[in-house]
Amino acid sequence: MAKSKKQKADPSVKHTIVTLRSEPAAIAQQMSVDRVHSVVRAAENGQTRDLFTLYRDVISTDSHLQTELAKRKLAVLGDQMSVMPWDKKSPSDVTAATAIEEMIHNCRSWKAACIHLFDSVLWPVSVVEKVFSSRSTSSNPYGSQPRSFYLSELAIVPHYLLDYSTGSMRINDVDPISGTILSTSREVDPDRYIVHRGHLLSSPDNWGGPMRSILFWWLLSTQGREWWARFLDRYGSPFIVAKHAKGDDHSRGVLRAALALSVKLGGLVVSDETMIELVQASSAQSGDAYDKFITVCQREKSKLILGQTLSAEAQPTGLGSGVSGMQESVRQDIRAWDGESLSETLRLELFSQYLQINGIIATTPNLTWGSVSPAEMKARADLLVAFSQAGIRPTQNALANLSEETGIELEFNPTPPGVGAPRPFLSSYSAR
Repeated sequence: MAKSKKQKADPSVKHTIVTLRSEPAAIAQQMSVDRVHSVVRAAENGQTRDLFTLYRDVISTDSHLQTELAKRKLAVLGDQMSVMPWDKKSPSDVTAATAIEEMIHNCRSWKAACIHLFDSVLWPVSVVEKVFSSRSTSSNPYGSQPRSFYLSELAIVPHYLLDYSTGSMRINDVDPISGTILSTSREVDPDRYIVHRGHLLSSPDNWGGPMRSILFWWLLSTQGREWWARFLDRYGSPFIVAKHAKGDDHSRGVLRAALALSVKLGGLVVSDETMIELVQASSAQSGDAYDKFITVCQREKSKLILGQTLSAEAQPTGLGSGVSGMQESVRQDIRAWDGESLSETLRLELFSQYLQINGIIATTPNLTWGSVSPAEMKARADLLVAFSQAGIRPTQNALANLSEETGIELEFNPTPPGVGAPRPFLSSYSAR
């Protein structure tokens, strides 16, 4: 027992074990309306493994969902990442920002961990494990100042290992040899794990998060493909209509046998009095209905993930309608929230701990991605021009904030554009 406690306290011991044998089998192909309801009800009672497995299958098999989720992640992770000191004038805060930059640069799984943490914009929660290495087992190739511990890895904790059966989130143990998920579990220690919730819902994690509202749109669009395939198989090809004289049972029997053989032979031999018609199925109208049905399903998914639909498909909005600008502003709000939310989680659950265990006393730095949108940048530039015309200019602190927001280092120009060097004063007498 003492050994177990020692291992738990050791930050260099990795607890998360992931093998191919522990990955649950796909269950999406078994889904029906009743089956989805049973999976959701089981998750509400704390058994979330089937629900999170279904989430994994839905994302893996739905190209539209993959694309929209990737857009949401790339809107933040695709930008340049910067570690900003809390106070640029404080040497200790600058040292702390430098230490965090070294930590990120030295972590081999930083990008994969951020991608996984961003899954919680749809999943109710995402968890990664922090694995540190001590000075005795690792050198510091990047830093100019020795550290006691280094962040060697951020290990992804798969969602199927999360367990809520006890009323709180725990992580199931995995047999390292067989890959079997064991019945034992451990608490989510904040000193060892990063827990991120990137959505705005206040409902419990085992209720499924935002992804729960997508399940039935996914099910309808998937069943719609099957229904459309069945329709085409039955009615999409031309079919034969044969007519016989009323009351002529012999001719009717002959025609039935001939039609049965025509599927294989591809032709019919009938008398002059027999009428044979080849009827084409009117699949065009059914195809339009199917297209509208799938479009509605896909738009509902896009609205939940991105807050808009124009980036997924071309839609006529009318000249000067302003719809595109309004939807872009919604997208920028979501982008800003995603970046600030993940930054806060990393700052409180990783950066502060890293500074503390290395004895660095400073205010924890901020993590930022990219800059403001081009429209916002232009609006602020126009505002600065208006201020300049009114004889107002920003202070040094305001200039530093603008540099952070725009991603461009700014400074005051001692000689404004179009203004030459000051001319010497000439009196009216000397001018003569």
